[in-house]
Amino acid sequence: MFLRDKELVDVSVDKLDVTHVSAWRDRRLLVVQPNSVRREWAILASACTVAINEWKWLKINPFVGVAKPAQGKARSRRLTDDEITRLTYSSGYAVDRAPDTVTSRVGAVLLFALETAMRSGEICALTWEHVHAKHVHLPNTKNSFARDVPLSAEAKRIIKQMKDVAGCETLVFGLEDDQRDALFRKIRDRCDIKELHFHDTRREALSRLSKKLDVMELARMSGHLDLKILMSVYYAPKIGDLADKL
Repeated sequence: MFLRDKELVDVSVDKLDVTHVSAWRDRRLLVVQPNSVRREWAILASACTVAINEWKWLKINPFVGVAKPAQGKARSRRLTDDEITRLTYSSGYAVDRAPDTVTSRVGAVLLFALETAMRSGEICALTWEHVHAKHVHLPNTKNSFARDVPLSAEAKRIIKQMKDVAGCETLVFGLEDDQRDALFRKIRDRCDIKELHFHDTRREALSRLSKKLDVMELARMSGHLDLKILMSVYYAPKIGDLADKL
């Protein structure tokens, strides 16, 4: 993605300055949201730091003298029961039969995500050797720490359903993450559901699980090391549920 931006990558490193950075920032803001620019910013700024400290190619980090885009609001989108029903139906997934098509497996992955709060990549990479009676083991996660995820009765049912599906001999769900992404988008658009990303299932799952688990247990299950991120980004309880607790 960076290499496609010729206005940036054609600049010799020793010539790179704040004018190039600010122009890159403004171009990206026409295409993506401020939070995306901030994530890309962190990658490039870090690369410049290495170029200064280790390679001696730069004397000053050009990202330091440029205003970073303001942080956007965290997503708060949650799925409704109606949307979940429509998505699973449109995928061809059914509780009473094994998901024998690739598209129907997306429905199984969706429901499994809602039960476990696992990321899509973690679910799609799950192998049978890491499935245990009460939990699944994730040797590779986003934060580089292995973790174990407990399974609800519904999650166990879905895994049991996958055991006899052709094409799922190694990977539990027989899907690569990019397959899941493309198929989920098609299913979502077919259902005419707006502003929904698959990753929103993680927020939905954690908000539901918060009714049963305290915040430390929730963090242990989700793999969050920073409780502030867990609370501000992924935990979005409905105010009515909090009122019922009171």
